[in-house]
Amino acid sequence: MRNIVAMLLVALTLTLAGCATVMGPYYLEQEQYEEGISVLGERLKENPDDASSSYYVGRYHLALNQPSEALPFLETAARLEPDNADYAFWTGVAYWALLDFDRERAAYLRAVSLDPNHISAHLYLGHGYMDHEQWGKAIEEYDTVLKLDKYNPEALYNRARALAALGKTKDEIAAWKKFLEFYPDGSMAMTATEQLNLQGDFTYRNHIIGGRNVTLRSAAFKPGTSELEKDSKPSLQVLTAMMQVNKKLRLHIVAYVKGDKSLARARAEAVRETMLNGVRDVDPQRLPLSWFGDAETVNAGGKQFPLDESVTFITDLR
Repeated sequence: MRNIVAMLLVALTLTLAGCATVMGPYYLEQEQYEEGISVLGERLKENPDDASSSYYVGRYHLALNQPSEALPFLETAARLEPDNADYAFWTGVAYWALLDFDRERAAYLRAVSLDPNHISAHLYLGHGYMDHEQWGKAIEEYDTVLKLDKYNPEALYNRARALAALGKTKDEIAAWKKFLEFYPDGSMAMTATEQLNLQGDFTYRNHIIGGRNVTLRSAAFKPGTSELEKDSKPSLQVLTAMMQVNKKLRLHIVAYVKGDKSLARARAEAVRETMLNGVRDVDPQRLPLSWFGDAETVNAGGKQFPLDESVTFITDLR
């Protein structure tokens, strides 16, 4: 009885609230794809020319990894409303899932012709060009995305990849740094850092901290001093937070300054002082120090890079 009442209420809501334009997004957001197919599918039986219902049923099938079932609904929506850029775009996604890459690209081009500011269509066009090693065209699309959304992570990341493929090392390094400035965490950040290090730039480095891989911005100091640059402090705060959570974690702070062992010591102490600033639950003994008047040698991609000035962190297992 309750199910019958619920279905009647849903049907009434659809009638009063504009049908698919209201309920369509709801089922997507709630991830209730099967229910959405059932309810809007009934709507389509009554009105086969309801483009919005057809579109959302197609979206639900895509979400269920059913591109073959999704495509007819999405194509119908795009046919019924040929000026709708979103409908054109999502037919492209279905074509991609079905490995029909020519029609996929045509759909995205159709979407951007209808809406030149369609971010997703430009982004996916870029991905397609990357897959076909058309690096210059990919960069053009990612640049368009970044003009519309300067923080878009996929565009920032893949733009750097395309520049690397073109051998534009200076631009590639700048692109990886820009990505890491906004997205310093996660697997993409680790890969970005690895690529940056391969080019001999160690502005960011990956560290194994307490069994976890962590990307950190390298500690930088004002020239000839032990005064930390402002941009270096957030990564140190990340380490402090990890030590607060894991009471057994000990980190060895190791500083290098070629030709100036005393400055190396001062920098190691400055790093520890910054990490402990305002923090009461981290014992300084959990942050032992070492310092050297030599360059640190870092291995990356089978090459050795000497770093005249650096600070690194090693999990102390004692």
